Amino acid sequence: MDKNRMLHTEFSIEIPARSEEAGTLDERVAYLLGHYYRDPVGCSRILQEIDATINSILRKALDEEKSDALLEIHKTLYTIYEVSFAHPMSAVTDHEYSTWLLGIRNRLEDTWLTHELSTITELLDISSIATPEGICEYLTELSKEKSTVDKSVEDFLANSATIDQFKLFVLSDGYLNYRFFDALSLTQKHFCESVKFEISHHLWDECGNGVMENAHTWKFSKALDAMGLYLPAEPIWEDWRPYAGYNLYFLLGFRRRHFFKALGSLAMPELFDPDRDRAVVKGLERLFPDARSKFEYFYDHIEVDEGHGSSWLANVIAPIVSAQPESAIEFAIGGILRMRAMRRYNEYLAERFGLSTLVGECG
Repeated sequence: MDKNRMLHTEFSIEIPARSEEAGTLDERVAYLLGHYYRDPVGCSRILQEIDATINSILRKALDEEKSDALLEIHKTLYTIYEVSFAHPMSAVTDHEYSTWLLGIRNRLEDTWLTHELSTITELLDISSIATPEGICEYLTELSKEKSTVDKSVEDFLANSATIDQFKLFVLSDGYLNYRFFDALSLTQKHFCESVKFEISHHLWDECGNGVMENAHTWKFSKALDAMGLYLPAEPIWEDWRPYAGYNLYFLLGFRRRHFFKALGSLAMPELFDPDRDRAVVKGLERLFPDARSKFEYFYDHIEVDEGHGSSWLANVIAPIVSAQPESAIEFAIGGILRMRAMRRYNEYLAERFGLSTLVGECG
């Protein structure tokens, strides 16, 4: 495996060769990205089809909770976000800020976020969190909440998962593990020096404190190698829930309006990941006698993230709320949205692991 992971000019998303092959929203957007200048007639027709159908897809996804429609909108958002991470000389980057692409993106993002916010208003009590202590305690307690499914997935990884099931888990996790540094770096846009300093510390840890072989992404590549795995260019998920969890980082991270939500969202994995990684490490040690040397990535996240969580609260969240108490609601929203995304992801894993009866009980 090329641990340097240098970008290729070929776009990571498969682009349909002909307009007639683009049947879903994500396929249509991919076709437009690849053929906008080469097939103006076909692309004009596709844009008209998108305009005529996008509201129906959103209604089926968000109001009727149809899984195929949810997958369609989240694969589309994933495709759009990939444009911002594509090779700079890839032709798709010409469209990063095209009005047609921004129009589709805004409709999907705004409708999705509005729907999510409408379902969490009863969980928000601004009077109890509008202090540094209040919001930090709120996010800490939120991170400790575990459903039956959450617990069952951790227990399964620790005590029952086979090597093949661990391979599925590692491949499922891989896309966000590789992209987490980028999600974190989007929060480096200036707010104040002390917040920037703390986020820089987290970025420094992510990139191995200046030693490439210690970078988290490098160590994750090492874990893939140890299992004989290679991460495909496109996610293996075929389920809307992992896409939604991934997309949430970039919905919040790319938009300045959602800066505080992004910081609240990023606090949560720093707080809840160590418990899951303990379960992962226990399972790996059960299966691999040399787990420590092969899977440093997961060991590091136990040892490092526990300190990261408390420092993020103390040095990112608390100073901002101290200066601007009304920001607390934004941090809380980000935290709730991230916990919901984590829970949905665990439900996806439970189904893939054959624990789906628990999902039915808790869903």
